[in-house]
Amino acid sequence: MFDIIGVGDADIDFMIRVDRIPAQDEKAIGYLIGKYPGGMVSNFLSAAAAFGAKCGAVVCTGNDDFGRTSLADLEMRGVDISKSVIRDGYSTYFTFTNLDESGEKSMTLCLGEGDTTVPSVEEVDMDYIAKGKFLHMIGTYPQMVIPIGKEAKRRGVKVSLDIEPESQNMTQEEKDETLALSYIVFPNEAGLACYVGYPGIERGAREMLSKGPEIVVVTKGEHGCEVFTDQTHFAVPAIKVPVKDSTGAGDTFNATFLACHSKGYPLENCAKLATAAAAMQIQHYGAREGIVGEDVAAGLLAERGIELC
Repeated sequence: MFDIIGVGDADIDFMIRVDRIPAQDEKAIGYLIGKYPGGMVSNFLSAAAAFGAKCGAVVCTGNDDFGRTSLADLEMRGVDISKSVIRDGYSTYFTFTNLDESGEKSMTLCLGEGDTTVPSVEEVDMDYIAKGKFLHMIGTYPQMVIPIGKEAKRRGVKVSLDIEPESQNMTQEEKDETLALSYIVFPNEAGLACYVGYPGIERGAREMLSKGPEIVVVTKGEHGCEVFTDQTHFAVPAIKVPVKDSTGAGDTFNATFLACHSKGYPLENCAKLATAAAAMQIQHYGAREGIVGEDVAAGLLAERGIELC
């Protein structure tokens, strides 16, 4: 059995340091920081595993060096990759990320021969998915999320979704179906506004709750997060630290929150530990280089005088 199984992406991220993010038609000189395994679901599973969650990955790659590198990194971090999808003749996608001195970024996603961003429904082994307590996916792929999520929910698996701004391309029916199958959702502010169609955190989160999820966790970057259920609502501020690279901070936060929730921790503790883990992450380049375990995250909270329940 697994605590969390993730279905989604795996890639390689090229990180480029620039003095400023180039504008349209502007030429900028950049310096290669490095290339790192990435992909939102893969990053999520890596961070959850660091917090002690037993994780399985159903991610999609090509049969190439990038794919092998990305999967090997997951396996090295203790994530089961036995049901991941490797497509012969396809290229694993990669990204170019421009980073300025503040840690802000712009990203280009580069697809090669064939699209390996997510597996198809037919490539996902539902008997494997049924071995998880939680199933985590990116909520902006309705063609994958809805059928897999419905079957997972039918089998007693709780569905967790990361809600991104790309949801603007979804129909209202797809959004409603996605929320109806979810147990917990993690929208950032832009994703929340795109999903419900208007700005405003509390109003939007309450609308999401009314359509299915039991927990809505709204991430607000440097301003922390807000957690909503039918019974409670609270905010946890971000921990101020020097920022090198914000890549993967949201994945780390979401993963830590769910890993802690899977252990039965109070929601406030889940949020505080997730905030601490994200604060550690953004002090390093790459989406996984700053991943820490619970002892380190708890140590940061204690250092800052933040008490757990």
